[in-house]
Amino acid sequence: MPAYSPSPLRLHARSRWAVRRRPGSLPPFWRNITGPAGLADYTQRRDWRLVLSACSIPHVLSVFQGREYIYVPPLLEQAALMEVTDFDAERGGPASALPPLPVHPHGGLTAFFLLPLIIWHGLRMGWWPAPGFLPPPQTWFNAGVLDNVMVRVYGQFYRLITALTLHADLRHLWGNVAFGALFLALLARLTGVGRAVWLTMLGGILGNALTVLLRPRAVVSLGFSTALFAAVGALAGLMASREAQRRKAVLPIAAGAALLAMLGTEGENTDYAAHVAGLACGLALGMAEGWRLRRGWPALPQIPAGLVALALPVLAWWWAFSAMLRMI
Repeated sequence: MPAYSPSPLRLHARSRWAVRRRPGSLPPFWRNITGPAGLADYTQRRDWRLVLSACSIPHVLSVFQGREYIYVPPLLEQAALMEVTDFDAERGGPASALPPLPVHPHGGLTAFFLLPLIIWHGLRMGWWPAPGFLPPPQTWFNAGVLDNVMVRVYGQFYRLITALTLHADLRHLWGNVAFGALFLALLARLTGVGRAVWLTMLGGILGNALTVLLRPRAVVSLGFSTALFAAVGALAGLMASREAQRRKAVLPIAAGAALLAMLGTEGENTDYAAHVAGLACGLALGMAEGWRLRRGWPALPQIPAGLVALALPVLAWWWAFSAMLRMI
């Protein structure tokens, strides 16, 4: 049988085209410990790689079709799975993503709830004649401004509400209207128009009450800005309550504090304490609203909530005018 001798071309090809593993590719037989879905997010990738590095377990991060996977040697597969599983258990388990909040339509309608502020200011400033059944407009300021002494000593709690409807001048009014039209609409997209107005009004009232409790000396204040920062706090609290991880939950709260620093500390006569109190009360209300939505608990429907928010200033001013007439 004749001997077989390869051609020089084949020898040349065999000696030149040697198979080598690409740098950075997976070692053969290494095992995937992240499952077919891969890593959930950046936080899980960072934490698992830190755990494996701390345990001196070799691992490789591989990306395939937009998903990230972690591979370990076969002999260390069980040890790696045990370490990352124990880490997730100590941290409280893998964070389960909450379903997104439904987006409510017609959020821009909240701007119409700011029209009574403009009308009331116009009546007080004499832009148009006030109805005859109301006291003279020049007496409204003293009757409704937030006065710590009148609230704490004489029990005139209606001032917690009436002060929200008073403004020092036109610049003060339009600033609050522009600010409120934006953030009330954002809050209404998450809670609905009626509940957004209700949370804003309730947060402003609680913010004024907290301001009265924390101030040791007599101070007079007015303006709807306390309620507007309550709307910002409610928006931040609602968004923070939807985050399963604490680090992510801090971001909306920090954004609300940044807005307070940028918009709530300007001006010579700015009431810093009222703005901080409004933001804090709104934050608590927003987190409570998020907790309620997660539990599926019932709440005041949209239309009744909006009507109650509009009725509170009317009743408060009726109380204020009645008290003023009794003192005459």
